[in-house]
Amino acid sequence: MAALITRAKSLLALGDIAGARLLLERAANAQDATAAFLLAQTYDPAVLGVRDTRSIAPGPVLALDWYRKAASLGS
Repeated sequence: MAALITRAKSLLALGDIAGARLLLERAANAQDATAAFLLAQTYDPAVLGVRDTRSIAPGPVLALDWYRKAASLGS
């Protein structure tokens, strides 16, 4: 899981939100709280608004769902 999250963070730093989402979703579905929180941020309009998102649309409902999952996992 650590490798997936590290790679996802690298992709986020490069602005590859879609690529990072794939890795983070895999880790989050394996019950990783950090991955779920980071994944939520990739859908959060407040977070996406400050990045070059390469036409990635926010998803407030998905963000809320992933923030809830992250919280339930201990984040």
